[in-house]
This record gives sequence, C-alpha cells and structure tokens, in this order.
Amino acid sequence: MKNNKIFTKLCCLIIGWNPSILAECGEASYRALKKYMSAITIMAIIWGTIGFLFADRYIGVAATYVKIIVSLIFITIVVCVERFIILKVGKSYFVGIMRIVLAFLMATLGATIFDQMIFKNDLDVKMTKARDVEANELLNIRTILINKQISENQKCIDSIGREYEQTLSEANAKPFITSVNTTQEQVLIGQDSLGNNIYERRTNFNKTQIPNPKYQQAQDLAKLRDKYIEQGQKLNKDLMELDGTIRTEMANKPRGFLEELKVLFREIIFKDKIAAGFYLILFLFMLSLELLVVSSKLSETTCDYDLIVEHQLKVKEATLRRTQEQLIK
Repeated sequence: MKNNKIFTKLCCLIIGWNPSILAECGEASYRALKKYMSAITIMAIIWGTIGFLFADRYIGVAATYVKIIVSLIFITIVVCVERFIILKVGKSYFVGIMRIVLAFLMATLGATIFDQMIFKNDLDVKMTKARDVEANELLNIRTILINKQISENQKCIDSIGREYEQTLSEANAKPFITSVNTTQEQVLIGQDSLGNNIYERRTNFNKTQIPNPKYQQAQDLAKLRDKYIEQGQKLNKDLMELDGTIRTEMANKPRGFLEELKVLFREIIFKDKIAAGFYLILFLFMLSLELLVVSSKLSETTCDYDLIVEHQLKVKEATLRRTQEQLIK
C-alpha cells in the first residue's frame, strides 16, 4: 500500500487521515489504515445492502436510482460514525461506551431487517393469517356500525311514513280550502257643505277555493321518504359486499415495517427455537462487526500516526501557552 499512493490517499479520504502525516509513519500505521479500511468496507457493504432492501420493501421506492441513493445515505452515516471513533485523539472510554451502545442498536436494527428478508416466505404466510384475523375483527366492527345505521334509517322511514299518511289523510278529508283575499278601496259617498268630496274606505272580501296545501306537504314527505329508502338500500348493499370490500382493502394495504416486525417476533422468533437461535447468531454477528473499529481503537497500542497527531497537539498547546504567558507579561 505504501507504493500505491492513489489507493492510500483514497483510504485516507474515507477514514479521515492526513496523507502527508501518514507518509512520515512506519508500517504500523499502514497496517492500522488497512484494518480501519477493511472494517469500514465491511460495514459499508452490509449497511448499503440494508438501505437498499429497506427502501425497496418498506419505503415503497420503485426507481432503482432512488434505492441506490438511500443505500448511499446509509453508507455515509456508517462511515461518519466510524470516522468519529478513528479520528478521536487518544483513547476515550466514554466515546467507546457510546459506540458500544450505538453498535448494539445498529446490530439489532440490522439483524431484524435481515431476518425479515431471510424469513420472507414464512413471514408472508404469517402475515396472511394476521391480516385475516384483522379483517374478521374489522368485519365485526363495521357490521355493527352499518346495522346501526340501517336501524336508524328505518326509524326515519317509519316516522316519515306515519307523518305522510296522516298528512295525506287530512288532505283527502278536505281537498279544498277557502282562501279569502281582502282588498281595500275608497268610495265617493257625497260632498260636504263646501263642495269637497267625501270618501269612505271599504274592504272587499273575495273567497276562492284552492287545493289543500297539505297535498304539497305530503309530496315533500314522500320525496324525503324515498331518499331514506334509497339510502337504506345502499346500506344493505354495502353490508352484503362488506366482506369482499374489507378483503380487498387488506390485500391492497401496504405492509409496514412495524407490522411485519410484530409478526416476525410474535409468530416466528418467539414460537420457534431454531428461528430464535438463528436471530441470536445473526445479531451477535452484526454486533461483532459493529465493534470492529472501536475494539481495535481501544485495545491496541497507539500507532505512530496517532503519536504524531498527539505530539502535534501537545506542541501546539505548549506554543499557545507560551504565547499567552508572554502577552500577560
């Protein structure tokens, strides 16, 4: 690697090292560079795959380039996390503990996503059963609701029907009613002693026979009753087609990550010892990979690259301290 400058610079760019400082170091630093690069490459491949599968299965992304973008985002996050450990000057056990906690969480997430892909066929069967149970529960709830609506609708029909019959009966009993129209006019009745006309206001009453308005009221009630009858027919049709409607909704409903996760643990891992053992092995494998960099950083002796960086830091601190003391004097 020492002779391959392009590859060395690429590795330094990824893990965050300075190629100029590395050029002054010995073989130990180049070996450390290889180890860090190998660990990051492994994690990048794994989490790039997880990101691609996650985008394909749960985000609902159809375009391949978008899945690749999501995969690159996952890879970038992992690389940044690993660089945070690698670029720490000196050994920090607090940072190590935080990385171990993060490794545990990432291993859990990664193992779970991989398991959902590995147990895909078994998960499909369990999901079908779970969706069937959910459909039956939803069917019962909606059936009760529609039956209640049908009952209330029928009460309205009966009430309007009784009012219609009563109104129509009253109209038939008296088909016509007398309408009285009044008009007023001034009538000349004579003159006074001065010759002025004298008028008298008279009210005229005109009586006509018109159809009973209750006929129109009865027609309005009949139209309203017909609307409720039509609504009742629609509710009965919805009730008959309810089972098929719910099954179609369930078939078209996207399968969410958390929904599959619940079924995975409840119906497969917690009920099958072999599946539980496989998940545990996969989890430990992911956890071990997550801890590659942090274990290497905390357990091994400091390479000369870290020594040079620490030396430069100490020299800089001493220089700044002397400058401050001179300014105070």
